[in-house]
Amino acid sequence: MNKKSGFVAIIGRPNVGKSTLLNRLAGEKLASISPKPQTTRDQVRGIHSDERGQIVFVDTPGMHDPRDLLGNWMMHEAKRSLEDADLVLWLVLPEKQHSYEKKILELVKQLTVPVFLLVNQVDRFPKEQILPVLEFYNAACSFKELIPISARTGIQVDLLLEKVFENLPEGEAYFPEDQVSDQTVRFTVAEMIREKLFHFTEQEIPYATAVVIESFDESSATLVKIQATIMVERDSQKKIVIGKGGELLKRVGTAARLDMEQFLQKKVFLQLWVKVLPDWKRDDKAMKDLGYS
Repeated sequence: MNKKSGFVAIIGRPNVGKSTLLNRLAGEKLASISPKPQTTRDQVRGIHSDERGQIVFVDTPGMHDPRDLLGNWMMHEAKRSLEDADLVLWLVLPEKQHSYEKKILELVKQLTVPVFLLVNQVDRFPKEQILPVLEFYNAACSFKELIPISARTGIQVDLLLEKVFENLPEGEAYFPEDQVSDQTVRFTVAEMIREKLFHFTEQEIPYATAVVIESFDESSATLVKIQATIMVERDSQKKIVIGKGGELLKRVGTAARLDMEQFLQKKVFLQLWVKVLPDWKRDDKAMKDLGYS
């Protein structure tokens, strides 16, 4: 059997389960997950390899209306993922169509590669609510496949993989078969810290933060020493992230460290600092310094 390979972009509005699906397909927690929108900022790639070939799944920021330079960057990343895609997975929920989805529909209609429409979270909605959504999208656009799934529980994810392989071109693997991502370890641990900020802080705080890994020392066979700085835009945000007596920062650090130890399979010593970088989301130079360029 000739093996298949290709790049598959995962798109959708914020909070439809793109990162959850990527993590399940890759078999590893690679993308940050939280109930808040816009958790994913960069393209995150997860690699699935088996006897049929290799798929490079690309998780993308949720499609939204940008309000600052960071928002523009996220939309750029989402659209850039479509340029090299051999196939596109569009995730929606079994709910009333959002205004963002109308814009994504127009974008999808212009694509020349196969597009699958995936209705996610079918484990949470009754069948009578799912069928009208499938009928609406089936009438709105010609999709290669329409598949109800649950990224959280894995319902029909095996079928999704089978259909993806069927629609990819023949080709050699892009990465070694045991590799699950092309992201750097520094990027992954920074995302783990940022994910915990989304979990433990409220309102605008998660969106005003960025994480910089200052040092990453794995010279020991059993211990990794990591120093990281959390950037915020204002002094008031710094106080919130640190918390009373440093309590919130400690919670963020403990939760992130546990994820890192599972990921790295070593003990982790994590030090966190918080620094104010005024209005960095609207500052082109600051954006570039933080890697959003």
